[in-house]
Amino acid sequence: MSTSTAESTDPATADTRTPAWQIVTLREITVKLRDKSFIVSTLITLALIIASIVVTGLLAERTTESSVAVVNNGRAQILVDAANQLAKEQEQKIILTVRPFDSGEVAAEALRAKSVDLVLMGTASGYDLTGLNDVPAEIEKLLSDAASTQALKLNAEKLGVTVASLEDGSAINTIFLEGSQERNSMALVMGLVFSMLFYMSALIFGMPIANSVVEEKQNRVVEILATAIPIRQLLAGKILGNMALAMGQLCLFVGIGLLALSLTPTEVPFLSLVFATSGWFLAFFMTGFLILAAVYAALGSMAARVEDLQQSTGPVIILLVAALFTGVYAKGSVLVIASYIPVISSVAMPIRLLASDVPLWEPIVSLLIAVAAAWAMVLLGERIYRRAIMQTGGALSWRKALKLED
Repeated sequence: MSTSTAESTDPATADTRTPAWQIVTLREITVKLRDKSFIVSTLITLALIIASIVVTGLLAERTTESSVAVVNNGRAQILVDAANQLAKEQEQKIILTVRPFDSGEVAAEALRAKSVDLVLMGTASGYDLTGLNDVPAEIEKLLSDAASTQALKLNAEKLGVTVASLEDGSAINTIFLEGSQERNSMALVMGLVFSMLFYMSALIFGMPIANSVVEEKQNRVVEILATAIPIRQLLAGKILGNMALAMGQLCLFVGIGLLALSLTPTEVPFLSLVFATSGWFLAFFMTGFLILAAVYAALGSMAARVEDLQQSTGPVIILLVAALFTGVYAKGSVLVIASYIPVISSVAMPIRLLASDVPLWEPIVSLLIAVAAAWAMVLLGERIYRRAIMQTGGALSWRKALKLED
């Protein structure tokens, strides 16, 4: 019995059955999945994603109804009827209900009593539109467009000409060399979503790698682990475990979001394009996260205390903020250049794919550059981690860490 027990606990025997990096990877995953704060934050984020999509869909389907008080001078009544007709022609979900009053004073009192939402009165120069403390912009624009159309018809009749002749030469056709107004709006929204997801995931799963490494170094736990597990496999397990968690959570967020979008009653334009681009985003995210994970591991091994990370991780935070701002604000040539810069390309290239028709070779080349950068950074991070993890003096710089010997 004692012999079999010794064999089952012998590290060398265990390594022949299960690779050491796999044990570390599973441990990283199971520890995180048992963390109540991680579970709660994931569920809250999922609820927020679903709620935002549902609320947006409901708002898009909602019809705006407003009661408009008009004084019996005829013009205001006609304008409201024209506005309702214009709303139908333009497929705007606005319905205006007329409430006639004998005088402006009585209409104003009804407005103060909140019996009506707006008061519309004809004047010598046009119309007065009065609200209690504000006037909805969409209703103001609708009435303004209707008033312009009415005035144009009336003036054309006075001049004895047609409305078409008065409008001749005034038409402006908006042309997009790339994409369309709807597509650009969709790319703007999804760019913000992709940027925030990348930023949050990189912080949530990247920074714990550095904290874990420096804590094991500070408590000398790594010296015990090194006797049973090769340093290289210890690092590999940490990176792979956190990457698996980050990818799993990201796939969950993206998948639930896309499912909610597809189930909303409102037709979502370019939904198939969003599905396809989400796959590219996950691929770019994996390479970007590998780069950041290797950097975080190296920074953790060079630090002597957890407090040292506040300064050393500053450039990484700046890089993440740059990726976030690129995804939100970058356009034109800046966005094109950013789509080939590793880490930043994790959000820049998917946004380009959403906004315009990009040749297939561009995302492939960008992804290959990111993969090459990730491979190089992992090798560099592993080299620094292996050499600096046992140094217990003080915090090390990149130059000093590279000069250390195995």
